[in-house]
Amino acid sequence: MALMALLLMMAGCIREKEYASPAVYGKIYCLTSNPKVGDTVELAVEVYDPGNRIYHADYTWKINDEKFSKTVAVTAPDHSKTITDQPKIKYAFKYSGGKNITLSVKFKYSMADENGAMVGTAGASGSVNVKLK
Repeated sequence: MALMALLLMMAGCIREKEYASPAVYGKIYCLTSNPKVGDTVELAVEVYDPGNRIYHADYTWKINDEKFSKTVAVTAPDHSKTITDQPKIKYAFKYSGGKNITLSVKFKYSMADENGAMVGTAGASGSVNVKLK
């Protein structure tokens, strides 16, 4: 009986191993309704899962038909286990029409993922219709 109690106590102390994991994103969308040429708008991406143990991320935003590409580096705040903020960027469209926007992300982990890697990647895409002024 005492042995059974000891085994149950030990089993309660065993935890699943924690691993780093990449964020999971949905679509990119425009936070500004009815954007027009020349308006400074804010673009954001849906965050389905912020990931785990991501201490640094390089977010590369691209709008191909506007020849726009910008990388934004973000580091987790002190004492934080991971970056949780929604990726966003401000941009002023130069031309009207449908815009295809992509986001590619490179992560650096503070601990290994389940495969032993210390880095990861993710991506997202979306579209915005920009009107003339």
